[in-house]
This record gives sequence, C-alpha cells and structure tokens, in this order.
Amino acid sequence: MKILAAVDGSACSLTMLEMLCDRLAWFHDPAITLIYVHPALPYKRAVAWAGKDAVQKYYDEESEVALAPARGVLTKRNIAFDVQLRVGDPAAEIVRAATEGHADVIVMGTRGHTALATLVMGSTTTKVIATTRTPVLLLK
Repeated sequence: MKILAAVDGSACSLTMLEMLCDRLAWFHDPAITLIYVHPALPYKRAVAWAGKDAVQKYYDEESEVALAPARGVLTKRNIAFDVQLRVGDPAAEIVRAATEGHADVIVMGTRGHTALATLVMGSTTTKVIATTRTPVLLLK
C-alpha cells in the first residue's frame, strides 16, 4: 500500500508520523513517501534578482531542515521511506503527488483548530480533503 505522508516540520506532523508508525500493521505491505512542500516565494522580482540557483538552494536547505525530524522518526524505527520535495501551493502539490504516485492513502496531521479558525485561516488539510480523490487519514 502506497502511503503519502505530508509533513511540514511542525510538532503536529511529527506526532502524526509517530502515530502512523504505531499503526503500520493496519496496512498491507506499506510503502511510505514523505512529502514536504515549500511555499513558492511570492515576489517574482526578488526571485529574478537572487537568481534561480540561489533560490533553489534556499528551497533545498529549508526543505531539508523541515524534513530532518521526520527522517529521524522513520530512521530510528528502521522504516524504509522515500522523500518528495516540492515547491508551490502545499495542498495542490500534495494532491498532485498522490495522483501522480498512485497513492492509496494520504496521511496528514491536524493542528486542532476550531471550525471557525479553519474557516477564517484556511487549512492545507481542508483543501486536500476537498480536492483529492485519494482517501485521507487524519491523525491528531
């Protein structure tokens, strides 16, 4: 079973990953892919000024910092995994990765926002649920 686990470097996503590891017996022959999506820099002029290579280096470094704790959790438990790093809208990229990779399930954490806070602030998790055809497992 192909599991796409969306992480963002937060304590919430680490809790989700720990819970997923504790429940891997739920899945037949699980194959985990960690995905981290770095939001694109909003100012195209700044990107042009800094240069493509510098911006890519920035994305790579920031992504590795965000992924390091998740890598640690899985490595500590001797669980094999792949990694996908993407840049763009997190929800759209998670859905795209799940579709392109034929994921059987997307696993995400929730931050425990109230319904009103989610409505006002928006939520990557909410957007993924609303736009994907892949089942989503939320672990809190």
